[in-house]
Amino acid sequence: MIFSPHILQIKVITGPSFDEDMNPIPGGESWKEIGACRCDDISAEKKVSVNGVLYDFKHKVVYDKSAEAVTTGAEVRCLNRDGSVRGEGVAKSPIEVNYLPYRVIWLE
Repeated sequence: MIFSPHILQIKVITGPSFDEDMNPIPGGESWKEIGACRCDDISAEKKVSVNGVLYDFKHKVVYDKSAEAVTTGAEVRCLNRDGSVRGEGVAKSPIEVNYLPYRVIWLE
């Protein structure tokens, strides 16, 4: 991408597991870095989905097509280069652009 000032991360939740002696190891949450992105604030706009439900999107995120695809319902966040949160939310309506090598998600 030509302009990608932000970092896209996805929340990974791990369940409990056991070590070789069958002692429980608690699960937890962590953030996995997907790659560079551009996070635009579009909180003033309203979008209507295909099934007629009105969604109030807060951010539009564009990232490289070669990166891991983000699925609907995934919890994601975009960070500025200094580590502060630019935008976060639940991913809705992920798409792949036909000609350009980008993917687009909207955060609700």
